[in-house]
Amino acid sequence: IGLAHGYFLIGPFAKLGPLRNSDIGLLAGFLSTVGLILILTLGLTIYGAASFGQEKSTGTELQTKKSWDEFKGGFFVGACGSAGFAFICLSSIPTFTLS
Repeated sequence: IGLAHGYFLIGPFAKLGPLRNSDIGLLAGFLSTVGLILILTLGLTIYGAASFGQEKSTGTELQTKKSWDEFKGGFFVGACGSAGFAFICLSSIPTFTLS
C-alpha cells in the first residue's frame, strides 16, 4: 500500500505545486510528498492507538496492536522509498522530465 502511495503522490506535488516553474520544483514535490506521508502515518498511529489501545485482542490479520504497528511501519518505509525512487527517476532520466 505504501509503495503505491509514495510513487503516485510525487507527481501532483511536483507538477501542480507552487514551485513547479522553478529549479527546485521536483525537490519541493518530493519533500511535500514525504510530509504528506508523515501525516498519513501519524493518522495510522492515532487510529491504531484508539482501536487497539491496551486491550489484549486475539483477532487475526490487522486486528492486533502488534500487526497494526508492523503495517504502519511498512507503509512509512515503503511510501518514502517509492517516493525517493520516483524522485531519482524523474531527476536523472531525461525521458521522464516534468517540463
